[in-house]
Order: sequence, then structure tokens, then C-alpha cells
Amino acid sequence: MEGAGKHYGILLALSLAIISGALPCCSSQTTRKFQFNIEWKKVTRLCTTKQLLTVNGEYPGPTIAVHEGDNVEIKVKNQIAQNTTLHW
Repeated sequence: MEGAGKHYGILLALSLAIISGALPCCSSQTTRKFQFNIEWKKVTRLCTTKQLLTVNGEYPGPTIAVHEGDNVEIKVKNQIAQNTTLHW
């Protein structure tokens, strides 16, 4: 019976090693890169058209999806002539 317990211990350790390598939170750091172009665009909502600030031509802008521990690199190309503030 002692031999069977030893085999279960090895099997458990091997299973944990495989599972931890498959989980994104436990793997090596990843750098997520995003490119955002900020520009004015005419957008129609509820039969009303107006100029809105868009990110990559979208309003609302794209979702930034990352995992805890990831590095994030965001490059922004501002194509707006006047001063403005963006909130993330």
C-alpha cells in the first residue's frame, strides 16, 4: 500500500504542474499592446447626428481586456486639433 500512496503523490504533483502551466494567471508575463487613434466622427444615435470623439472610429471605444500581471502598452495617436481630456 505504501507504493500506491507514493504513486498518488507523484500523480497529484504532476497534475498540479500541468494545471498551473495552463492557467493564464500563473504563466509568464505577457505584454498586451493596443493602438488607439483619437478623432472626431459624425455619429447618429436616436435619429440625431453629432460630432463625437471616437477611438479607432468607434463610440464607445474598444474594450481593454488583460489578465492580472500582464504588462500593458498603449500607443495613442491624437488627431484632435484642440486640447481635450480622455477618461479611461
